[in-house]
Amino acid sequence: MKDDLGKIRILHVITRLDKGGSSENTLLSAIGLAEKGYRVDILFGETKDADLRLLQKAEKAGVEFIEEEDLVRDIRPFKDISAFFDILRFLRDVNYDIVHTHSSKAGFIARYAAKFAGVKKIIYTPHGHVFYGYFGKPLTRMVMFAEAMASHVTDKIVGLTPAECEEWIAFGIGKKEQYTVIPSGVDFGLMDEGILLGRDFKEELGIPKDKVLIGSVGHFVPIKGYEYFIKAAIALAKEKDDVFFLLAGNGPLHHKYREMIDEAGMGNRFHLIGWQINTWDIIKTFDIFVLPSLNEGMGRGIVEALYLSKPVITTRVGGVPSIVSEGAGILVEPASEKALLEAMKKVLDDPEESRKMAKKGRDRVTSGYSSIEMVDKLDKLYKKLLG
Repeated sequence: MKDDLGKIRILHVITRLDKGGSSENTLLSAIGLAEKGYRVDILFGETKDADLRLLQKAEKAGVEFIEEEDLVRDIRPFKDISAFFDILRFLRDVNYDIVHTHSSKAGFIARYAAKFAGVKKIIYTPHGHVFYGYFGKPLTRMVMFAEAMASHVTDKIVGLTPAECEEWIAFGIGKKEQYTVIPSGVDFGLMDEGILLGRDFKEELGIPKDKVLIGSVGHFVPIKGYEYFIKAAIALAKEKDDVFFLLAGNGPLHHKYREMIDEAGMGNRFHLIGWQINTWDIIKTFDIFVLPSLNEGMGRGIVEALYLSKPVITTRVGGVPSIVSEGAGILVEPASEKALLEAMKKVLDDPEESRKMAKKGRDRVTSGYSSIEMVDKLDKLYKKLLG
């Protein structure tokens, strides 16, 4: 069977391979498919902070990497046109059976390039959307129009949750039969191995083991809503002196967050650290995980936190409720420090109920959100599309 699959060539295209949910999803998909026997390549654009651990694992599995320097995240007409023609020429030279695109920019450019190059099947995984919280109204309308147009050259659109698919259909992008749900899988086996050898961030940061640590992991960008978490943390710290806070990540709002923390005199209670090789090293140290996003396709950090049996507080946005509903965590309205404050106090004040909630969360994600299941579903999708 592996010999048969080795004749099938797959190209994944993503705007950038910087650390984050979409790049991890793409790399784990490529690794798993290559290990099944497919010939898998990844074409990627401007990348500054890649996950070297996963890159090396992908190379070891036989995945080939192609860098397109004009494929950038921001809208830059000259670079975008150049990237389109570069990818078109590449696809005409190499005969791929499937081009699987990821994220908005690469998704649009590479789908049309694949169509003009005559690629047999074209797949798109949006990894959420940019229809609010990113741009102003004129640019958002333009992006939605572009997504609707590109859906006409797409065989399958892969949503991470049923809610994400329903939302896209409601926006008038594509037809219902084009959509399929494949959750973004997490490598639980690698987590289990790493946890045993992982770091103790409480000890490293000088936080007593008997104190509570509340935190999150993600990009420091407006859409993640971390300013509301910081405001709620400042308010909670005034009421409880045994609670500490941690944000791990990077991004353009790092200095703003640092100023908010310092102005509140919280420097000893609220820690900001950069991205770590393994996000679960940090999450396992948390007593409570918070993700205050204003828009979220699924939230891999949520899945990791639930798998680690952490009480999760997050927002009722995008595909998040499909993971956290029914008592697997606490859902609050977005952009509300008051709601986050009340949820954190609720978890702290009822530890027994919080433990039950965390157990339910782990049970929820253990089945259905592993990288193995994700790759199996992609394998079935590819075989179905190719007949």
